[in-house]
Amino acid sequence: MRLLIDEMFAAAIAESLRDSGIDAIAIQEVPELRGLPDDQVFVHAQLEQRCVVTENIADFVAVETAWRAEQPRPHRGLILVHPRGFPRHRRGAIGRIAQALRALVTETDVEPGTILWLDGSA
Repeated sequence: MRLLIDEMFAAAIAESLRDSGIDAIAIQEVPELRGLPDDQVFVHAQLEQRCVVTENIADFVAVETAWRAEQPRPHRGLILVHPRGFPRHRRGAIGRIAQALRALVTETDVEPGTILWLDGSA
């Protein structure tokens, strides 16, 4: 599974995942992606065949719902990170998020169109 890490997350998460052999990029690493509206981020992820990882749950669920209504093919996946389970401003958050994503990617067979939760119990 290839990942696109949304803008609210540090690039260090993608770096850590790449160190483990996981194909991940962070929007923070790609200047032309910073500040894009969520629907454009989602479309970019589909063009790159990447699953979006985001904490922006309400907006991306709406984008995903619109995608399903308009597209004949399923999207590449959406991983929703629960902000209470993974408070990104706390010490050690980068490592915890990267570790949970690593486990999810390596232990889960994700079908196209799947929405997964990273809720802090991983």
